[in-house]
Amino acid sequence: GGGGGQHPPSSGGRAPTSQVLELDGVSCEPSEDGSTLWHFHCDGASYPARLVNLPCPVELHKTFDHATYYKCSDVGQILIVYEDETHLEEAESVPGYRTEGFPSYYHSGLTPPMKRVVQRRFDSREHDAVAPPRSEVSSVERELRELIDKTSKDTKGKTKGGAGQSVGGKVLEEVVEDVVEYEAWMDDNGRVPYGVEFDEKDVMCTKHPEVWLDPNDVKEEERLREGIEKKKKAERKAEEEAKAKKAAEA
Repeated sequence: GGGGGQHPPSSGGRAPTSQVLELDGVSCEPSEDGSTLWHFHCDGASYPARLVNLPCPVELHKTFDHATYYKCSDVGQILIVYEDETHLEEAESVPGYRTEGFPSYYHSGLTPPMKRVVQRRFDSREHDAVAPPRSEVSSVERELRELIDKTSKDTKGKTKGGAGQSVGGKVLEEVVEDVVEYEAWMDDNGRVPYGVEFDEKDVMCTKHPEVWLDPNDVKEEERLREGIEKKKKAERKAEEEAKAKKAAEA
């Protein structure tokens, strides 16, 4: 499968010959250390080859059952083998073989959709592949320093952490969401799929205060209700006793 972004630049060199994997009847080694020109040997014949950087890394996967695949490595370079020196020179002298600004990358990937991808995508992007002028870098650096200094002065002396923190003239409020268990009234018994909506003036608030009140406030509300109920019961009991007393006296 194809990889993601552009592959990081590489010098093109490879490890010493002793570390290059050799297959049965096939071997390869660089013409000299650090060179991208290689010698490819197969069945006694020798061919010139060029080590190039792929424009995008390619992921390799392995499988044992063609159902589950495991990523095993990333490929960032390939070795292009030519029939002889003439074919190598002809291929590399074709206009567009190298893209200005990306000299270390091969112009295409491994699959047809990645043909000339360096020219079509990377070379056509908005920003040039060259370092910006030093004056622009210095200007941006000055602006960043001024912004940092200004932000530091604005936030100096402000309260750190907690709800209502003020940063740069803006008040930051901490919002806490409580996850509650589902109840049938929350979606009107399925008639409102995404849940009912109500404000503090809705009668729903008095029926289900636990939804919008703090747990401590809910407990306090329950204590107040219990106190009111006890007071009413005591008053009713006193009235009943007074009536019973009057009836007995009569």
